[in-house]
Amino acid sequence: MPATDTDALQPSALRDADHLAGIVDLNERLFFAHDLSAVVSVLRTAARRLTGADGVTIVLRDGDLCHYVDEDAISPLWKGQRFPMGTCISGWAMLTGQPAVIPDIYADPRIPHEAYRPTFVRSLVMVPVGAPDPIAAIGAYWATRHTPDAGTVTLLGAIARSAALALSNVRLLESLKEAAEAARTQALEVARANAARTRLLATLNHDLRQPVHALTLATHALSSRVTARGEIYVSTMKHCLGVVKRLMDGVQDLVQMDNGVIAVRIEDVTLDDLTTHATATFQLAAEAKGLHWRVDGCDGGVTVRTDRLLASRILHNLIDNAIKYTDRGEIRIVCRTVDDKLWIDVSDTGRGIPENSLSDIFEEFYRVEAGDSVVGLGLGLFIVKTLADQLGSPIKVESRPGMGTTISVALPLASSQC
Repeated sequence: MPATDTDALQPSALRDADHLAGIVDLNERLFFAHDLSAVVSVLRTAARRLTGADGVTIVLRDGDLCHYVDEDAISPLWKGQRFPMGTCISGWAMLTGQPAVIPDIYADPRIPHEAYRPTFVRSLVMVPVGAPDPIAAIGAYWATRHTPDAGTVTLLGAIARSAALALSNVRLLESLKEAAEAARTQALEVARANAARTRLLATLNHDLRQPVHALTLATHALSSRVTARGEIYVSTMKHCLGVVKRLMDGVQDLVQMDNGVIAVRIEDVTLDDLTTHATATFQLAAEAKGLHWRVDGCDGGVTVRTDRLLASRILHNLIDNAIKYTDRGEIRIVCRTVDDKLWIDVSDTGRGIPENSLSDIFEEFYRVEAGDSVVGLGLGLFIVKTLADQLGSPIKVESRPGMGTTISVALPLASSQC
């Protein structure tokens, strides 16, 4: 009688098909197991069902100990207990990276017999999980003397490979969660520190303005009553008060930026407004240091679309910074049109900026080393960058140590001039 398709399905083939389906099901369940307890639960149930064993243990390596973290068995084994790696068969499997197949536990010297006597176990297979450095082991146990076949050992090895990937994923998820929590904690600490700093700066700025204003008025009153010799001291006082006021203005800008209260009001602004105000504010200060003051290409009725106050603050901070770091030579303001933008270059013949510092100059409180002769908090260029970002205005820096620096900011031309 000819063989049929049904006759061709031998018991071994049917078992292999069941095992394959079981491994597929195991991997699907492990895919959705996002923590250790879920992975262990899936593994212990699947391993016992697929092997037909009387019990299964899931063992994790805990330093030099074997932690029997969970089990599925006909009676209790060692769940929750820890043993030294060198005293149990799971430790042997993890240390050697090899499976242990033991038909008779009492005939194998690797087995701690006294630990097994209270249990049902007579035969076992222990396979390591992970390679080349196993992180766990899976044990299958039988209540009667039993010689596991090669298929069972191979099946447990396949389960172990799936377990290794799942446990690695769990560890990765845990590390990501820890990193995210650490980042959140750090962000909260930074936010609290920034809030405290903002309150302190705002308080100091407020409390200092009144006495500085009073000193300024007194200094102006004195200037009309002193002798020519005394005028030298009054001029020094005026200069120092100007430095203090600029520092306070910088702190005030910082407080407003921290509080997120910078209002941007875009309008048509003539270039003359910006450069004329800058000249009135800084030309005398530059010439007082013996510096030449030059403004080129900044006339001709050019109009830009920007915030008048913020653009002015950007230009003033750039010029103030240039004067601070220049001891001889000139301060030069150049205006040039490129496509639909007006670029304003603030150039000096000062000390220049080392190449390794160029990426840091716009950081808060950063100052290029300049000795004790330059007074400041390191806020000027930070404020420039922050305000320019608010306006969407790009900034470029070119500098050569000992030759000078040029910092350029671009403002959009008014539509009628594009």
